[in-house]
Amino acid sequence: MVRKIAVGVLSAVVGSSLLLTAGAGTASATRAELTVKITDVAPNPVVVKGGDDTKVTIEVRTTEATRVDLRLRPDSDRARTLAEEEPKLFHQGDLWRFSADFDKSDFEGRWLAIAEAYDKDGKKVTDQVTFSVKHEQSAAPTRLSRFSAEPGSVRKGRWIHFSGRLQVREDWRWQGVDDEEVEIYFRSRGSSAWKYVTSADTDHRGRFYAKARAFRSGEFRAVFEGDDELRESVSRSDWVRVRTWRR
Repeated sequence: MVRKIAVGVLSAVVGSSLLLTAGAGTASATRAELTVKITDVAPNPVVVKGGDDTKVTIEVRTTEATRVDLRLRPDSDRARTLAEEEPKLFHQGDLWRFSADFDKSDFEGRWLAIAEAYDKDGKKVTDQVTFSVKHEQSAAPTRLSRFSAEPGSVRKGRWIHFSGRLQVREDWRWQGVDDEEVEIYFRSRGSSAWKYVTSADTDHRGRFYAKARAFRSGEFRAVFEGDDELRESVSRSDWVRVRTWRR
């Protein structure tokens, strides 16, 4: 949840909005009009990735203000009550700076930042802006386990059989990944280049099976290219010796 905020003194949580108050400043010698303006919300959008927190900073400029309250709330009927946290203050002259940490439990969509400034007589002026919060799922780690190319020694032109398992780590456990393509690559002795051989799709347990004709000795490996949700991975290599026919 938003573990909140602020550079200011947290005074109350009202409904689904977080109220932040920054302390009094020095009154100017010449009385001017009370004003308040939210000048920056950064970053915008607030992008939350995976289980990480993302900090947002809101800057407010005022004249003649002795107190500033800031509320952050989702611009939605589904808004929920936000939890409070011990605040911190940054206030210099007419600049009031508030900050908050967002995580994946916070509402995804449009938010409101509402600033209320008060002068020494209790007069209030208000400004508000919108910003957005987006969730990005981090790609989960994968691995290619138990890869093998069999048999380890084979006559030229015969079949080499490949097998292995594609897995993803979920809640600290490795689980098989269904219906993903795994490619097989070959590198001959003395070469630095890997060449594509064949591919296969994984079954419901993440297992894959493929085969190719034997032409020369070298090593094989399996490669999963990954996507937006799954990271790429490469298996260990397995050497196959190819024998030529003799009359």
